[in-house]
Amino acid sequence: MNKRTNNDKKSGSKNIDKKGQLIILTCLVLLCFLVGYKIYHSQDVQASTIKLVNKSNKTYAYAGQKKLTGLQTINGNNYYFDSSTGVMKTGLQTVNGGTVYFSPANGKMVYGLHKIDGYYYYFSKKTGKDDVVKAYEAVASQLTTNNKVIEKTISSGMKLVGKSPYVYGGGRTDESVAKNEFDCSSFIAQVFRLGGQSLVYQFAASTSLLAQTGTAEEWSDKARGDLLITADDASEDEQHAAIYLGGGFILHDSTSTDGVSISRLNQVINKKVLGNMTWGQLFEPGHVRHEV
Repeated sequence: MNKRTNNDKKSGSKNIDKKGQLIILTCLVLLCFLVGYKIYHSQDVQASTIKLVNKSNKTYAYAGQKKLTGLQTINGNNYYFDSSTGVMKTGLQTVNGGTVYFSPANGKMVYGLHKIDGYYYYFSKKTGKDDVVKAYEAVASQLTTNNKVIEKTISSGMKLVGKSPYVYGGGRTDESVAKNEFDCSSFIAQVFRLGGQSLVYQFAASTSLLAQTGTAEEWSDKARGDLLITADDASEDEQHAAIYLGGGFILHDSTSTDGVSISRLNQVINKKVLGNMTWGQLFEPGHVRHEV
């Protein structure tokens, strides 16, 4: 009467297996929760124990007894500490391949539009990195003139920013122009033509010819719409031309900017080719030509 059939045994075995699997699954979920909880709160504790310490008028960050270096987030603010000494760094710094700015007053990373040493910067609200195009766009309305040719020329050039890669020898045939293929001089010739002022024959555009157009101006008198052209004795790597936008900005087509772009005169051009030379240092010994 009490003997269990084979089917009963199999059914019981299945029930035990299901219960075992459920217990194991529950334990795994609980274990994952406990591990995650521990990691989360250990990070919380670590972050809350980071302290700024001032020693001999220099500021350091410590997590317990450990001196911290590099980029650190403390109480929601980003700070930067020298990789060797651990001393807090302020001002303009290169971090993760971009230019960022830490307030000299408190060391905190700053965001948005700022004027530093006479130049405008815009620091991304997401990464803190400098965005030159956004900096110019933020102040462009302050730099515009009543000269229709200059403004139409610049407007035509701005439409190609980030959309026209540098092509050496490009922009000298109708087909090449239609493809937005330019180098520094053909780009300038084309946008001035679109603005209503023909400077040189498009097919013959060159820095040497552009240097003979318009009237000469002193570097200190350069104004929006003027051409900046390198000196006659500039090396092949240095030969270049740009349109001055005002406010320390230039509009140009260059290999160093991967095509049509906006740069600041205080920006380093290309360390591999020209060392620490800036655009301003490149152009100042050369020509300033007032065209309109």
